[in-house]
Amino acid sequence: MSHPNGYTREMIKEILGTSWPTMPEDYETGNEMRKRKGREMRARGEKPHYPTAEDRAKLPNFDKDGKYIYPEGHGFNYMDYVNSKGKENNKVS
Repeated sequence: MSHPNGYTREMIKEILGTSWPTMPEDYETGNEMRKRKGREMRARGEKPHYPTAEDRAKLPNFDKDGKYIYPEGHGFNYMDYVNSKGKENNKVS
């Protein structure tokens, strides 16, 4: 049941039987949609918009240079974690 170039579409459909997916006529995958939208944008002469420092500076958590301002007490301190567990859990047996 092999074909010189592998399996044909009909052979695969026969093997899969009822599990062969049936898609609508105008179905497009996510990748095809992304490429189509990109081609349409380029055809209209649009360019992708990337945020600048000025754009980010208008947002609440950014400074005038567009750098993110972290909230007070952010992050993870491993020693605080170890000390909160107590000394009984730090034993090596």
